[in-house]
Amino acid sequence: MPDQSFRKYERLLKRFEFKKVLDQGQKKRVDNICTVFWLPNGKEHRRLGIIASRKVGSSVVRNKAKRRIREVFRQIKHQIYPSVDIVIIAGKKTSFVPFAILKNKIAQSLWAQAV
Repeated sequence: MPDQSFRKYERLLKRFEFKKVLDQGQKKRVDNICTVFWLPNGKEHRRLGIIASRKVGSSVVRNKAKRRIREVFRQIKHQIYPSVDIVIIAGKKTSFVPFAILKNKIAQSLWAQAV
């Protein structure tokens, strides 16, 4: 069984890493749920960064949105080729859409980039 944890080296942590993906990467709007940016990273692992501004809601809602996005990434990261840096900007509906739908929508947008 593949490793399903979300390790530190799989995270975008620095502002310049986020900025590079947002400026140079490709963009896909996933309905009204979120916006996904990706950029090939030339490494052997995928990395995720999440942005949830105050427009999403209170801190409770923002943290729930981030937890759900991390869980989606954790479950599908081994199916994403090639290795990319991914930034997901949470939308207002991210916390309220059923998890299965959220997972399918994000997965489809990331698999579409591989084609």
